[in-house]
Amino acid sequence: MSPMTVARIASEDARAICMREYGSSPNVDIYGDPGFTFPYVTPHLHLMIFELVKNSLRAVQERYMDSDKLAPPVRIIVADGAEDVTIKITDEGGGIPRSGLSRIFTYLYSTAENPPDLDVHNEGVTMAGYGYGIPISRLYARYFGGDLQIISMEGYGTDAYLHLSRLGDSEEPLT
Repeated sequence: MSPMTVARIASEDARAICMREYGSSPNVDIYGDPGFTFPYVTPHLHLMIFELVKNSLRAVQERYMDSDKLAPPVRIIVADGAEDVTIKITDEGGGIPRSGLSRIFTYLYSTAENPPDLDVHNEGVTMAGYGYGIPISRLYARYFGGDLQIISMEGYGTDAYLHLSRLGDSEEPLT
């Protein structure tokens, strides 16, 4: 599968939700070799990129929606390494305070100010609030021999590094 194509589709899906929620959405710029392919599970990669891009879009949108400045794009970089394929998702959405970084991989933790009520039926996908997007993305990455790292600079933005092991050179982690 093509990680560039999956990144494009996942970012279009995330932008559609951002448009529905806020009425506008930052652009997403994608960089990498459009002809590059490698074996991976497409729905899992889509979910991981979708969740990370959705978080970045929300951060940028909320930081710039009341500003006269044009919102900077979210950037996705796909790198074809010898051992791993790495997808970097970077934004200028203001970053995460260092005190909150230890909780971002905790299920049900959310930075959303008004998370949705889990006891009420919600139609469709929401922009944020359930607190499972980042933890489940890291779980998927690790299950297939990769990892997810989040590096944030409060006051500027966040970089998410999604490391994907080339399938076929790792064993299923059963322990």
